[in-house]
Amino acid sequence: MIPDEFIELYYGKHKIVDLHNQTKEDARINLIYAIESLDIDTKCLIVVHGYHGGTVIKNLVRKEFKHSKIAEKVNFDAGRTIFLIKN
Repeated sequence: MIPDEFIELYYGKHKIVDLHNQTKEDARINLIYAIESLDIDTKCLIVVHGYHGGTVIKNLVRKEFKHSKIAEKVNFDAGRTIFLIKN
């Protein structure tokens, strides 16, 4: 696992949202809330979705979820995805 300090150095200020043990709909709602509540200087959102408990949340994050503030999605590792936020 790559340390969060690397993320801060490479991408800038970030926030983390953990979606473990959530339903697909709860995860969608929490993603929207997390994105909408970001500080203006936050450059990325680290989404912890895991992968051992199935792929429903992982697929939601990586393939299905869209938001106008997301510039790009980075498949960081098997259990985390980074949303780069538009300026």
